[in-house]
Amino acid sequence: MGLLVFEPFRTEPPLPAVMASNTKVATTQGSYCWSGILSTKCVDQVLPKKHAPTPVTPGEEVTIDFRTSPIAQSLKVEQWIDEDHVHPIKMKDNALVAPTEKGVYVYYVTANWNKGDGHYAFSIVVQ
Repeated sequence: MGLLVFEPFRTEPPLPAVMASNTKVATTQGSYCWSGILSTKCVDQVLPKKHAPTPVTPGEEVTIDFRTSPIAQSLKVEQWIDEDHVHPIKMKDNALVAPTEKGVYVYYVTANWNKGDGHYAFSIVVQ
């Protein structure tokens, strides 16, 4: 019940819960704009070039869930290869499938809500 009282006063978008099996995947919040009852703010945050990747198995499902669901069809994920190369990732039921090839993979997540938007990043290592 306390969540309902305080939710309108939120000053930033919700953070995603990214999970691979029963393991939480560390996520970094990037830039966002958010409108609350008392204020509106935009924050420009540079995402780090490297994250501590979370180990996953080849082809494992990685889920991305938010406490407050984004606007339908607004959740987008890209795989960052380097500064000039990104690949859109197809999602099914807020989940992506980890690559089958061993290596470190970095993902960029964007989502929109009626009150604003958020940008996030996480990385996995396929072993």
